[in-house]
Amino acid sequence: MEPVTLTAGGLRLVAWEQRHMADLARIYADPLIERFLVMPLPWSGTARERFVWLQERHWQSGNPRWAVEDGSGRLVGSMALTKSFPYELTITYVTAPWARGRGVAQRAIRAAVQFGFDNLGAKRIAWDAIVGNHASRLAAVRTGFTVEGVARNGVYQRGVSRDCWVGGILPGEVRGPDSPPEHYGILKRQAGFFLAERGELETSAAGLRLRPLLEKDLDDLAATCDDAEVQRWTTVPGPYTRAMADHWFAFCRDAWDRGERVLYVLADADDRYCGSVEFNLRAPGEAEIGYFCSPWARGRGWMTAAVRRLCELGFEELGLERIEWRAVVGNDASRRVAEKAGFAIEGTRKGLRHGDDGRLDSWVGSRLREDLA
Repeated sequence: MEPVTLTAGGLRLVAWEQRHMADLARIYADPLIERFLVMPLPWSGTARERFVWLQERHWQSGNPRWAVEDGSGRLVGSMALTKSFPYELTITYVTAPWARGRGVAQRAIRAAVQFGFDNLGAKRIAWDAIVGNHASRLAAVRTGFTVEGVARNGVYQRGVSRDCWVGGILPGEVRGPDSPPEHYGILKRQAGFFLAERGELETSAAGLRLRPLLEKDLDDLAATCDDAEVQRWTTVPGPYTRAMADHWFAFCRDAWDRGERVLYVLADADDRYCGSVEFNLRAPGEAEIGYFCSPWARGRGWMTAAVRRLCELGFEELGLERIEWRAVVGNDASRRVAEKAGFAIEGTRKGLRHGDDGRLDSWVGSRLREDLA
């Protein structure tokens, strides 16, 4: 196959040339690209010297490889289609750091996907990305791909097996610029949040801040989870061991990468672990909040401040519209925190599941976006 040039909303998808190599080297040196690409890095030596020649060979084998240029002719990304199975192609793409936020990937994906269906006989185009690559996932979903699941250890990245999201698109499913998927605004905000560095959050309580869970916290986390009050009112298993804390640490890291949970710990002036507060993200725009406080930090009003601050983050940065709360009937401390943090208690639900205790009645409540004011 001879190289084919495509146009896409002010972009040109062209065959690779040596003039692209300097900018491509800058793309591959970007930390975010390094985090999610599987190719050996740093990109130098034979791999760089033979790059253009290799792209020509791919074209000859019927596997298109494009450099994506903007209107000025500068490189802003890459796009590729590769034969995987009969009538199936796999798409891969990269956006240059200096072109992010301009819809480059979306425009180039639409052009490449349509070329694959119209000219290469594809009946399905597959997509995958290392779990945590929310930018790639967002571009795929925006252009019509369906995320179909997670392939465990589905990709091998520089000596480490990594989980990856997998999905696909069929003919007729391409989404145009004017047809975003439902809740796209929320998905976009959450993708940006989970891609950003996990910073600390200041609170209204003196001496208290919220930060990510660290390995040094695990002894205090285990002691907190094994506390009689935490055992009584939450679903954490008991007796709670340090090994369980290690498992939870890994689980929380993976859940953050998947965009499913947002967990912060309460830290005092000495940076000691004093409790946890988290969102379990549900349907777009909805989350359930959960929290517990360490015995040595109770009675200071810190949990109320932490819940308020996390709710602010949820509404302002995660695009949440409704936050749910529930607690086993009788957990007056959790209810006081919820009410002080602005939650409306809506009633009692009979027989909700509660760990090894079976089904217990629970208070339920919520806070809405308009309540933030």
